[in-house]
Amino acid sequence: MTHDIRDILLKLTLHRQLRPKVNNYKLTVEKGDGFELNRSLFERLILKGFPHETLMAQHRMRPEISAFIRKLTYPDLTDAPKTKGRDDIRGVQNNIIFIDHTHPEDNDARISNRGDGGSSSKQNTYEVQMVWKIVRYLAQQGYGTDKLVVLTPYLGQLSKLRDILKTDNDPVLNDLDSHDLIRAGLLSPADNKSKKRIRLATIGMYSPLTFSPTSNVV
Repeated sequence: MTHDIRDILLKLTLHRQLRPKVNNYKLTVEKGDGFELNRSLFERLILKGFPHETLMAQHRMRPEISAFIRKLTYPDLTDAPKTKGRDDIRGVQNNIIFIDHTHPEDNDARISNRGDGGSSSKQNTYEVQMVWKIVRYLAQQGYGTDKLVVLTPYLGQLSKLRDILKTDNDPVLNDLDSHDLIRAGLLSPADNKSKKRIRLATIGMYSPLTFSPTSNVV
């Protein structure tokens, strides 16, 4: 690897975002036992004082979303002009909505959650039904499935969402999520027949470079 390539890689890597996947929670940075196997090479270099530059302009999120990123991670983040002045989402009062409910989670013991070190993955039937109804409602407002992405933190929830969404749409799964579902026995390798396609992924596996950056995230 040449010096010039190393410079480019460092400048294009966001060391404060989602860390690499580690299946055993006990070996992660978050556990605090010193193993830190999910700390990336770039984050390690920067923590050691390696010279780097941080790109401060974002080109995808509407400003209502990037405002949260500024408060949580990048206080100097700026919005590129093309992120401003976008149409409001049709059929809702605000472009960002948080929904609070009191319906408890159920569990799927067949799947080990990738972040909990062996505990069962989380899923919530009420939330799955709610997401399905939101997707149908947005379709009634004129949004095609190519404009929608459904993200979830948990593999168990991903499986449940896929089961209900495929009654109207064919969920397009990220390759790594598909592998995890097949390994858990919840998805057949041949089960990828196409209807109207809607993108579905766990948060850590979603990439706007492979999915449309113009999508509305549910």
